[in-house]
Amino acid sequence: MNPTKILFIIMSVILIFGLTACSSEETKGGASSSEKVELRVAWWGGQARHDKMNELFDLFEQKNPNIKVLREFTTENQYAEKFTTQGAGGNAPDVMQTSSFFQFDFVTREMMLDLDPLVDSGDLNIKDFDPADIGGGKVNNKLYAISLGHNITGVIYNTAMFEEAGIEAPKNNWTWDEYVGAAKKLKKSLGKDAWAVEDEGGVYRGLELFAQQRGKSVFKDDGLGIDKKDLKDWFKFWDQMRKDGLTPPAAIQAEQGDKTQEQSMLALGKVAMISKSSNQLKIYQGSSKDKLAIVSYPFDPNGNKNIPLIVASLGISAKTKHPKEAAKLINFVVNDSDAAKIFKGEHGPQASKQMQEVITPLLGESENKEYAFVNEMIPSAKPYPAMPGGSTSVQKLLLTSNQEIAFGQKTISQAVDDFFEQANKILKR
Repeated sequence: MNPTKILFIIMSVILIFGLTACSSEETKGGASSSEKVELRVAWWGGQARHDKMNELFDLFEQKNPNIKVLREFTTENQYAEKFTTQGAGGNAPDVMQTSSFFQFDFVTREMMLDLDPLVDSGDLNIKDFDPADIGGGKVNNKLYAISLGHNITGVIYNTAMFEEAGIEAPKNNWTWDEYVGAAKKLKKSLGKDAWAVEDEGGVYRGLELFAQQRGKSVFKDDGLGIDKKDLKDWFKFWDQMRKDGLTPPAAIQAEQGDKTQEQSMLALGKVAMISKSSNQLKIYQGSSKDKLAIVSYPFDPNGNKNIPLIVASLGISAKTKHPKEAAKLINFVVNDSDAAKIFKGEHGPQASKQMQEVITPLLGESENKEYAFVNEMIPSAKPYPAMPGGSTSVQKLLLTSNQEIAFGQKTISQAVDDFFEQANKILKR
């Protein structure tokens, strides 16, 4: 054969393999910059957050015209169940919001992508992040979530109701006795159509703080970290609050399950106190006619003073077909100055020190109250402890168990026994 023809054949083969390799690499890393891509993104919250997230993703689409953001949102109470179901069916969103409450379970269910390679490649930039925020996105030393900000559970309260009841504003590190004492004075002032505090016997974050004051945690790596006495004491406390008329009746409280902050009893002036993440102060304030403030969750004066740090974040589905585009979206949310001006510490102080500098001059009164609270309490904060797979289902079980007691369907002892039996079954699946 002619040497020229042989050389031509060899060069053609090399070219074909080269193009195939390039195509393969492009497939692994995501679509080309000109290819149209759709990303499903999921989050939870009320209307104020939905408006903010939609504005954020509208801007992202303007800056990245080849990427269309398909948006899915719901209330926080519905969120974990909805997306664990989708994850089990291999249909989780490409980008999903998560937090210290859900993250361990999502990772255990193999719903989330290990993000370390995307950090190493430079697709995700966390170089100036607060170490606490980076740690909050890790499970077993692997990074699965990129922080949107950090916050701490506190008691958001109506200052006008406290003033009308003649009660001094509560101070951080107040005790359980002071909390109950304030609730009783509030009830006398409020009358029969409003209450001192929501019934929080079924709220996981409250039980976790209660347990940590006893040197424990609701969960361990492989199961429950509390015993039956801990849960009985917790349920007894809230049962007494109900009997004293300090919380709404069971039927009214049960109606609150899927309501947004804008529809809540706190925003409508029906309760004076509610325990929530500190970042939600501004959201409740936006729907309340009275001034709101925030103070620490009550403490046992003889107990531990540890406070779990809540890190809200975004992760990528392990099943996504567009990891690089998903990373681009997350990187935009946490590192773009225009995005920061829209997002403005929605989940508390932002992880990026540079972005925090961008938004600090823009903060309003509610954000400044929130930041002052977080800064005062954060020296006592530590990451949420690891949770086993199924922990989100157990959190929902806690709510159901408390409702059964409130409606008189079970005694406290029956509810505790049943909770432990069902929770252990869930956690051993």
